[in-house]
Amino acid sequence: MSKLFESKQWIGEFFSEDDFDQRFSGRVNYSPTDGVILEYWVSTHKMPADSGFVHGVLETGEKCTLIGAFTTSHSSISFKDNLQMRVGRVGFPCLIVGDFLRSDELYNNFNFSLSNMQEFFFAKGFKDFVKYSEDPILVADTKFGHIRVSNNAKFGPLHADITKQIYSWDKQALEDIRDAFLKVKEDRPQASFMLKKDIEYRLEINLNESVDYHALFKYISNLADLFAVLTYSPVHPESIQILKYFGEVDGDRVRILKFYPSNALSVKTLELSAQHASHFHLPITNRKVDLGLLIEEWMESPDRFATTVSGIQNETGYRNLHSLHGELVLFSTQLEAISMDDGVKSGEKYEYPIRQYSIKKISDGIKQVFLKFGVSSVGEGISTLRNEIAHVGRPKRLIKVMNMEDLILLSQYLELTILAYILKKIGVGAELVEDYQDKCCP
Repeated sequence: MSKLFESKQWIGEFFSEDDFDQRFSGRVNYSPTDGVILEYWVSTHKMPADSGFVHGVLETGEKCTLIGAFTTSHSSISFKDNLQMRVGRVGFPCLIVGDFLRSDELYNNFNFSLSNMQEFFFAKGFKDFVKYSEDPILVADTKFGHIRVSNNAKFGPLHADITKQIYSWDKQALEDIRDAFLKVKEDRPQASFMLKKDIEYRLEINLNESVDYHALFKYISNLADLFAVLTYSPVHPESIQILKYFGEVDGDRVRILKFYPSNALSVKTLELSAQHASHFHLPITNRKVDLGLLIEEWMESPDRFATTVSGIQNETGYRNLHSLHGELVLFSTQLEAISMDDGVKSGEKYEYPIRQYSIKKISDGIKQVFLKFGVSSVGEGISTLRNEIAHVGRPKRLIKVMNMEDLILLSQYLELTILAYILKKIGVGAELVEDYQDKCCP
Protein backbone atom coordinates (compact mmCIF):
# COMPACT_ATOMS: atom_id res chain seq x y z
CA MET A 1 0.00 0.00 0.00
CA SER A 2 1.32 3.46 -0.86
CA LYS A 3 2.47 5.54 2.10
CA LEU A 4 2.18 9.14 1.00
CA PHE A 5 4.11 10.59 3.95
CA GLU A 6 7.22 8.62 2.92
CA SER A 7 9.70 9.51 0.17
CA LYS A 8 10.19 6.86 -2.53
CA GLN A 9 12.34 6.24 -5.61
CA TRP A 10 12.00 3.83 -8.52
CA ILE A 11 14.43 3.24 -11.37
CA GLY A 12 12.88 2.10 -14.62
CA GLU A 13 12.46 2.35 -18.37
CA PHE A 14 10.01 4.93 -19.69
CA PHE A 15 8.36 5.90 -22.97
CA SER A 16 6.00 8.66 -24.05
CA GLU A 17 2.58 7.99 -25.60
CA ASP A 18 2.74 4.53 -27.22
CA ASP A 19 6.32 4.79 -28.50
CA PHE A 20 7.70 1.73 -26.68
CA ASP A 21 10.65 1.42 -29.10
CA GLN A 22 11.90 4.85 -28.05
CA ARG A 23 12.43 3.87 -24.42
CA PHE A 24 14.71 5.84 -22.15
CA SER A 25 16.09 5.33 -18.66
CA GLY A 26 14.96 7.29 -15.67
CA ARG A 27 14.22 7.51 -11.98
CA VAL A 28 10.89 8.52 -10.46
CA ASN A 29 11.16 10.43 -7.21
CA TYR A 30 8.16 10.94 -4.95
CA SER A 31 8.12 12.93 -1.74
CA PRO A 32 5.27 14.57 0.19
CA THR A 33 7.13 17.90 0.08
CA ASP A 34 8.33 17.94 -3.56
CA GLY A 35 5.69 15.82 -5.32
CA VAL A 36 6.41 13.59 -8.32
CA ILE A 37 9.54 14.23 -10.39
CA LEU A 38 11.00 12.14 -13.22
CA GLU A 39 14.74 12.35 -13.75
CA TYR A 40 15.66 10.95 -17.18
CA TRP A 41 18.73 10.37 -19.33
CA VAL A 42 18.76 9.63 -23.07
CA SER A 43 21.88 8.35 -24.83
CA THR A 44 20.45 8.13 -28.38
CA HIS A 45 20.22 10.99 -30.86
CA LYS A 46 16.47 10.58 -31.25
CA MET A 47 14.59 12.22 -28.39
CA PRO A 48 11.27 10.99 -26.95
CA ALA A 49 8.22 12.79 -28.28
CA ASP A 50 6.33 15.35 -26.20
CA SER A 51 3.16 13.92 -24.70
CA GLY A 52 0.48 14.30 -22.05
CA PHE A 53 1.64 11.24 -20.11
CA VAL A 54 4.56 8.84 -19.76
CA HIS A 55 4.44 5.08 -19.26
CA GLY A 56 7.10 3.14 -17.44
CA VAL A 57 8.22 -0.27 -16.25
CA LEU A 58 9.73 0.04 -12.77
CA GLU A 59 12.53 -1.98 -11.23
CA THR A 60 9.85 -3.72 -9.14
CA GLY A 61 8.31 -5.11 -12.34
CA GLU A 62 5.24 -2.90 -11.99
CA LYS A 63 3.73 -0.80 -14.73
CA CYS A 64 3.27 2.88 -14.02
CA THR A 65 1.87 6.05 -15.55
CA LEU A 66 3.10 9.59 -15.01
CA ILE A 67 0.22 11.92 -15.89
CA GLY A 68 1.03 15.43 -17.03
CA ALA A 69 2.85 17.32 -19.78
CA PHE A 70 6.18 15.75 -20.74
CA THR A 71 8.81 17.43 -22.89
CA THR A 72 12.57 17.12 -23.29
CA SER A 73 12.93 20.66 -24.67
CA HIS A 74 14.48 21.87 -21.41
CA SER A 75 16.99 19.03 -21.09
CA SER A 76 20.71 19.67 -20.82
CA ILE A 77 23.53 18.03 -22.77
CA SER A 78 26.39 16.15 -21.17
CA PHE A 79 29.58 15.16 -23.04
CA LYS A 80 31.85 12.54 -21.53
CA ASP A 81 34.19 9.97 -23.12
CA ASN A 82 32.90 10.88 -26.60
CA LEU A 83 29.35 10.10 -25.49
CA GLN A 84 26.56 12.62 -25.75
CA MET A 85 23.84 12.35 -23.10
CA ARG A 86 20.64 14.36 -22.73
CA VAL A 87 19.47 14.65 -19.13
CA GLY A 88 16.56 16.43 -17.51
CA ARG A 89 13.91 16.62 -14.80
CA VAL A 90 10.15 16.93 -15.28
CA GLY A 91 7.50 17.34 -12.61
CA PHE A 92 4.11 15.62 -12.88
CA PRO A 93 0.76 16.17 -11.13
CA CYS A 94 0.57 12.50 -10.21
CA LEU A 95 2.04 9.01 -10.49
CA ILE A 96 -0.15 5.91 -10.73
CA VAL A 97 1.56 2.56 -10.13
CA GLY A 98 -0.06 -0.63 -11.41
CA ASP A 99 -1.01 -0.12 -15.05
CA PHE A 100 -0.47 1.77 -18.30
CA LEU A 101 -3.14 4.49 -18.34
CA ARG A 102 -3.94 7.48 -20.52
CA SER A 103 -4.30 11.07 -19.37
CA ASP A 104 -8.03 11.04 -20.14
CA GLU A 105 -8.70 7.83 -18.20
CA LEU A 106 -11.81 7.95 -16.00
CA TYR A 107 -12.37 6.37 -12.58
CA ASN A 108 -15.28 5.96 -10.21
CA ASN A 109 -14.10 3.64 -7.43
CA PHE A 110 -11.32 4.46 -4.98
CA ASN A 111 -10.42 4.24 -1.30
CA PHE A 112 -8.04 6.12 0.95
CA SER A 113 -6.91 6.73 4.51
CA LEU A 114 -6.26 10.12 6.10
CA SER A 115 -3.84 11.21 8.79
CA ASN A 116 -5.37 10.79 12.25
CA MET A 117 -8.54 9.34 10.72
CA GLN A 118 -7.91 6.21 12.79
CA GLU A 119 -8.13 8.25 15.99
CA PHE A 120 -11.44 9.74 14.87
CA PHE A 121 -12.95 6.23 14.97
CA PHE A 122 -10.97 4.47 17.69
CA ALA A 123 -7.96 5.04 19.91
CA LYS A 124 -4.96 3.78 17.96
CA GLY A 125 -3.27 2.54 21.12
CA PHE A 126 -6.25 0.22 21.66
CA LYS A 127 -6.71 -1.02 18.10
CA ASP A 128 -6.05 -4.59 19.23
CA PHE A 129 -9.56 -4.38 20.70
CA VAL A 130 -11.13 -3.43 17.35
CA LYS A 131 -12.92 -6.42 15.89
CA TYR A 132 -12.38 -6.88 12.17
CA SER A 133 -15.57 -6.83 10.17
CA GLU A 134 -16.17 -7.49 6.50
CA ASP A 135 -19.31 -5.37 6.81
CA PRO A 136 -18.86 -1.59 6.50
CA ILE A 137 -18.85 0.51 9.64
CA LEU A 138 -20.65 3.33 7.90
CA VAL A 139 -22.65 3.49 4.68
CA ALA A 140 -23.98 6.71 3.17
CA ASP A 141 -25.63 7.45 -0.14
CA THR A 142 -24.97 10.98 -1.31
CA LYS A 143 -25.78 12.95 -4.44
CA PHE A 144 -22.32 12.25 -5.83
CA GLY A 145 -22.05 8.58 -4.93
CA HIS A 146 -21.89 5.81 -2.36
CA ILE A 147 -19.56 6.13 0.66
CA ARG A 148 -18.38 3.37 2.96
CA VAL A 149 -16.05 3.32 5.92
CA SER A 150 -14.51 -0.13 6.22
CA ASN A 151 -11.81 -2.03 8.06
CA ASN A 152 -8.61 -2.90 6.33
CA ALA A 153 -6.63 -5.46 8.32
CA LYS A 154 -3.37 -7.38 8.09
CA PHE A 155 -3.32 -10.97 9.27
CA GLY A 156 -0.71 -13.55 10.12
CA PRO A 157 -1.01 -17.34 10.51
CA LEU A 158 -2.54 -18.77 13.67
CA HIS A 159 -0.61 -21.81 14.85
CA ALA A 160 -2.45 -25.09 15.45
CA ASP A 161 -1.07 -25.00 18.99
CA ILE A 162 -2.72 -21.72 19.96
CA THR A 163 -0.72 -21.55 23.20
CA LYS A 164 2.30 -20.50 21.12
CA GLN A 165 0.61 -17.16 20.44
CA ILE A 166 -1.39 -16.54 23.62
CA TYR A 167 -0.42 -16.94 27.24
CA SER A 168 -2.04 -17.21 30.67
CA TRP A 169 -0.65 -17.84 34.13
CA ASP A 170 -3.38 -20.43 34.48
CA LYS A 171 -1.74 -23.48 32.87
CA GLN A 172 -4.93 -25.53 32.94
CA ALA A 173 -6.85 -22.75 31.19
CA LEU A 174 -4.21 -22.68 28.46
CA GLU A 175 -4.50 -26.42 27.94
CA ASP A 176 -8.30 -26.17 27.77
CA ILE A 177 -8.10 -23.43 25.11
CA ARG A 178 -5.55 -25.43 23.10
CA ASP A 179 -7.70 -28.58 23.23
CA ALA A 180 -10.87 -26.66 22.35
CA PHE A 181 -9.17 -25.00 19.38
CA LEU A 182 -7.80 -28.34 18.14
CA LYS A 183 -11.32 -29.77 18.40
CA VAL A 184 -12.73 -26.92 16.28
CA LYS A 185 -10.04 -27.48 13.64
CA GLU A 186 -10.77 -31.20 13.64
CA ASP A 187 -14.53 -30.64 13.26
CA ARG A 188 -14.07 -27.98 10.55
CA PRO A 189 -11.02 -29.00 8.50
CA GLN A 190 -11.85 -26.54 5.70
CA ALA A 191 -11.80 -23.51 8.01
CA SER A 192 -8.67 -21.40 8.20
CA PHE A 193 -7.84 -19.13 11.12
CA MET A 194 -5.64 -16.04 11.08
CA LEU A 195 -4.21 -13.75 13.73
CA LYS A 196 -4.95 -10.02 13.33
CA LYS A 197 -1.68 -8.06 13.18
CA ASP A 198 -2.91 -4.56 12.32
CA ILE A 199 -6.13 -2.75 11.43
CA GLU A 200 -7.07 0.61 9.94
CA TYR A 201 -10.14 2.46 8.76
CA ARG A 202 -10.49 3.44 5.11
CA LEU A 203 -12.98 5.59 3.26
CA GLU A 204 -14.31 4.00 0.08
CA ILE A 205 -16.13 6.02 -2.57
CA ASN A 206 -18.08 4.71 -5.54
CA LEU A 207 -19.02 7.73 -7.67
CA ASN A 208 -22.20 7.93 -9.70
CA GLU A 209 -20.21 9.32 -12.61
CA SER A 210 -16.65 8.52 -13.64
CA VAL A 211 -14.10 11.33 -13.30
CA ASP A 212 -10.49 12.00 -14.24
CA TYR A 213 -7.59 11.84 -11.78
CA HIS A 214 -7.82 15.56 -10.99
CA ALA A 215 -11.49 15.40 -9.97
CA LEU A 216 -10.84 12.15 -8.07
CA PHE A 217 -8.20 13.83 -5.95
CA LYS A 218 -10.52 16.79 -5.44
CA TYR A 219 -13.07 14.49 -3.76
CA ILE A 220 -10.35 13.17 -1.46
CA SER A 221 -9.10 16.69 -0.67
CA ASN A 222 -12.63 17.87 0.13
CA LEU A 223 -13.15 15.04 2.62
CA ALA A 224 -9.71 15.65 4.11
CA ASP A 225 -10.80 19.27 4.64
CA LEU A 226 -13.85 18.08 6.56
CA PHE A 227 -11.72 15.95 8.89
CA ALA A 228 -9.33 18.90 9.31
CA VAL A 229 -12.22 21.00 10.63
CA LEU A 230 -13.52 18.19 12.85
CA THR A 231 -10.10 17.53 14.40
CA TYR A 232 -8.75 21.12 14.22
CA SER A 233 -5.49 19.95 12.69
CA PRO A 234 -3.96 19.43 9.23
CA VAL A 235 -5.35 16.26 7.64
CA HIS A 236 -3.92 14.86 4.40
CA PRO A 237 -4.10 11.53 2.56
CA GLU A 238 -1.83 8.79 3.89
CA SER A 239 -2.58 6.32 1.11
CA ILE A 240 -4.81 6.22 -1.97
CA GLN A 241 -5.91 3.24 -4.05
CA ILE A 242 -7.91 3.28 -7.28
CA LEU A 243 -9.90 0.20 -8.29
CA LYS A 244 -9.90 -0.43 -12.03
CA TYR A 245 -12.39 -3.04 -13.22
CA PHE A 246 -12.10 -5.17 -16.34
CA GLY A 247 -15.35 -6.71 -17.55
CA GLU A 248 -15.29 -10.42 -18.37
CA VAL A 249 -17.83 -13.02 -19.33
CA ASP A 250 -17.55 -14.73 -15.95
CA GLY A 251 -17.57 -11.53 -13.92
CA ASP A 252 -15.42 -8.51 -13.13
CA ARG A 253 -11.70 -8.55 -12.56
CA VAL A 254 -10.19 -5.75 -10.51
CA ARG A 255 -6.74 -4.20 -10.52
CA ILE A 256 -5.62 -2.07 -7.56
CA LEU A 257 -3.66 1.01 -8.56
CA LYS A 258 -1.52 3.03 -6.14
CA PHE A 259 -1.98 6.78 -6.52
CA TYR A 260 0.77 9.30 -5.66
CA PRO A 261 -0.35 12.94 -6.01
CA SER A 262 1.92 15.97 -6.15
CA ASN A 263 0.28 17.46 -3.09
CA ALA A 264 3.43 19.28 -2.01
CA LEU A 265 3.31 20.13 1.71
CA SER A 266 5.69 22.15 3.83
CA VAL A 267 7.87 20.14 6.19
CA LYS A 268 6.24 21.73 9.24
CA THR A 269 2.71 21.03 7.98
CA LEU A 270 3.72 17.45 7.27
CA GLU A 271 5.04 17.05 10.80
CA LEU A 272 1.83 18.42 12.31
CA SER A 273 -0.32 16.24 10.07
CA ALA A 274 1.69 13.14 10.97
CA GLN A 275 1.49 13.75 14.72
CA HIS A 276 -0.73 11.22 16.44
CA ALA A 277 -3.71 12.85 18.10
CA SER A 278 -5.38 11.17 21.06
CA HIS A 279 -8.84 9.77 20.47
CA PHE A 280 -9.72 10.62 24.06
CA HIS A 281 -8.79 14.28 23.62
CA LEU A 282 -10.31 14.88 20.19
CA PRO A 283 -13.27 17.24 20.57
CA ILE A 284 -15.31 15.40 17.92
CA THR A 285 -15.21 11.65 17.26
CA ASN A 286 -17.29 9.19 15.28
CA ARG A 287 -19.46 8.10 18.21
CA LYS A 288 -20.51 11.71 18.89
CA VAL A 289 -21.75 12.62 15.40
CA ASP A 290 -23.54 11.15 12.39
CA LEU A 291 -20.58 11.18 10.02
CA GLY A 292 -22.70 10.22 7.01
CA LEU A 293 -24.89 13.31 7.43
CA LEU A 294 -21.86 15.55 7.99
CA ILE A 295 -20.21 14.27 4.82
CA GLU A 296 -23.37 14.77 2.77
CA GLU A 297 -23.84 18.31 4.07
CA TRP A 298 -20.16 19.19 3.61
CA MET A 299 -19.99 17.83 0.06
CA GLU A 300 -23.02 19.87 -0.99
CA SER A 301 -20.68 22.84 -1.24
CA PRO A 302 -17.18 21.89 -0.10
CA ASP A 303 -15.54 25.13 -1.25
CA ARG A 304 -17.75 27.53 0.72
CA PHE A 305 -15.39 27.42 3.72
CA ALA A 306 -12.20 27.01 1.67
CA THR A 307 -10.45 30.09 3.03
CA THR A 308 -10.70 29.04 6.66
CA VAL A 309 -9.93 25.40 5.92
CA SER A 310 -6.86 26.35 3.89
CA GLY A 311 -5.36 27.94 6.98
CA ILE A 312 -5.79 24.72 8.99
CA GLN A 313 -4.54 22.49 6.18
CA ASN A 314 -1.37 24.55 5.73
CA GLU A 315 -0.72 25.14 9.41
CA THR A 316 2.97 25.18 10.34
CA GLY A 317 2.75 26.00 14.04
CA TYR A 318 4.76 29.18 13.51
CA ARG A 319 3.63 32.80 13.31
CA ASN A 320 5.21 36.07 12.24
CA LEU A 321 3.79 39.57 11.96
CA HIS A 322 3.12 39.19 8.25
CA SER A 323 1.08 35.98 8.66
CA LEU A 324 -0.77 37.33 11.71
CA HIS A 325 -1.74 40.53 9.91
CA GLY A 326 -3.10 38.45 7.03
CA GLU A 327 -5.08 36.19 9.38
CA LEU A 328 -6.64 39.10 11.25
CA VAL A 329 -7.80 40.83 8.07
CA LEU A 330 -9.12 37.53 6.72
CA PHE A 331 -10.94 36.50 9.90
CA SER A 332 -12.54 39.92 10.38
CA THR A 333 -13.82 39.75 6.81
CA GLN A 334 -15.26 36.31 7.48
CA LEU A 335 -16.99 37.55 10.63
CA GLU A 336 -18.62 40.18 8.47
CA ALA A 337 -19.70 37.49 5.97
CA ILE A 338 -21.29 35.44 8.80
CA SER A 339 -23.33 38.46 9.85
CA MET A 340 -24.47 39.00 6.29
CA ASP A 341 -25.45 35.33 5.94
CA ASP A 342 -27.48 35.54 9.16
CA GLY A 343 -29.15 38.79 8.07
CA VAL A 344 -27.61 40.97 10.78
CA LYS A 345 -27.31 44.72 10.31
CA SER A 346 -23.86 46.06 9.47
CA GLY A 347 -23.54 47.90 12.79
CA GLU A 348 -23.00 44.56 14.55
CA LYS A 349 -21.01 42.80 11.86
CA TYR A 350 -18.20 41.90 14.28
CA GLU A 351 -20.02 41.70 17.61
CA TYR A 352 -22.84 39.43 16.41
CA PRO A 353 -20.76 36.38 15.33
CA ILE A 354 -18.76 36.50 18.57
CA ARG A 355 -21.93 36.79 20.66
CA GLN A 356 -23.71 34.06 18.67
CA TYR A 357 -20.96 31.50 18.06
CA SER A 358 -18.31 31.96 20.75
CA ILE A 359 -18.29 30.35 24.16
CA LYS A 360 -17.80 32.69 27.10
CA LYS A 361 -14.15 31.71 27.44
CA ILE A 362 -13.48 33.01 23.91
CA SER A 363 -15.67 36.13 24.02
CA ASP A 364 -14.12 37.13 27.36
CA GLY A 365 -10.66 36.45 25.96
CA ILE A 366 -11.30 38.78 23.01
CA LYS A 367 -12.55 41.52 25.36
CA GLN A 368 -9.49 41.18 27.58
CA VAL A 369 -7.10 41.54 24.65
CA PHE A 370 -8.64 44.86 23.63
CA LEU A 371 -9.13 46.15 27.20
CA LYS A 372 -5.37 45.94 27.71
CA PHE A 373 -5.09 48.77 25.18
CA GLY A 374 -8.03 50.85 26.38
CA VAL A 375 -10.56 49.62 23.79
CA SER A 376 -13.84 48.68 25.49
CA SER A 377 -15.82 47.79 22.35
CA VAL A 378 -14.94 44.50 20.64
CA GLY A 379 -16.49 45.66 17.37
CA GLU A 380 -14.51 48.89 17.45
CA GLY A 381 -11.31 47.02 18.28
CA ILE A 382 -11.65 44.54 15.40
CA SER A 383 -12.63 47.28 12.96
CA THR A 384 -9.71 49.50 13.96
CA LEU A 385 -7.24 46.63 13.79
CA ARG A 386 -8.49 45.52 10.37
CA ASN A 387 -8.38 49.02 8.90
CA GLU A 388 -4.91 49.77 10.27
CA ILE A 389 -3.57 46.62 8.64
CA ALA A 390 -5.49 46.77 5.36
CA HIS A 391 -5.38 50.47 4.46
CA VAL A 392 -2.20 52.13 3.26
CA GLY A 393 -1.46 55.38 5.05
CA ARG A 394 -3.80 54.68 7.98
CA PRO A 395 -2.13 55.68 11.30
CA LYS A 396 -0.89 52.53 13.12
CA ARG A 397 -1.99 53.22 16.68
CA LEU A 398 -3.54 49.95 17.93
CA ILE A 399 -1.53 47.49 15.86
CA LYS A 400 1.65 49.30 16.92
CA VAL A 401 1.20 48.62 20.64
CA MET A 402 -0.09 45.02 20.42
CA ASN A 403 2.59 42.37 20.88
CA MET A 404 2.85 38.99 19.15
CA GLU A 405 1.19 37.13 22.02
CA ASP A 406 -1.87 39.40 21.85
CA LEU A 407 -2.16 38.99 18.09
CA ILE A 408 -1.78 35.20 18.25
CA LEU A 409 -4.47 34.90 20.93
CA LEU A 410 -6.85 37.17 19.03
CA SER A 411 -6.28 35.28 15.78
CA GLN A 412 -7.06 31.92 17.41
CA TYR A 413 -10.14 33.30 19.17
CA LEU A 414 -11.54 34.61 15.88
CA GLU A 415 -10.70 31.41 14.00
CA LEU A 416 -12.50 29.24 16.58
CA THR A 417 -15.53 31.51 16.36
CA ILE A 418 -15.65 31.02 12.60
CA LEU A 419 -15.13 27.27 12.96
CA ALA A 420 -18.05 27.09 15.40
CA TYR A 421 -20.22 28.71 12.75
CA ILE A 422 -19.01 26.17 10.15
CA LEU A 423 -19.62 23.19 12.43
CA LYS A 424 -23.16 24.29 13.21
CA LYS A 425 -23.84 24.87 9.52
CA ILE A 426 -22.94 21.27 8.64
CA GLY A 427 -25.05 19.83 11.45
CA VAL A 428 -22.85 19.43 14.54
CA GLY A 429 -24.87 19.93 17.73
CA ALA A 430 -24.51 23.10 19.80
CA GLU A 431 -23.21 21.35 22.95
CA LEU A 432 -20.56 19.49 20.96
CA VAL A 433 -19.49 22.71 19.24
CA GLU A 434 -19.06 24.37 22.63
CA ASP A 435 -16.96 21.43 23.84
CA TYR A 436 -14.93 21.70 20.61
CA GLN A 437 -14.17 25.37 21.28
CA ASP A 438 -13.33 24.71 24.91
CA LYS A 439 -10.84 21.94 24.07
CA CYS A 440 -9.22 23.84 21.19
CA CYS A 441 -9.14 27.21 22.92
CA PRO A 442 -5.63 28.45 23.83
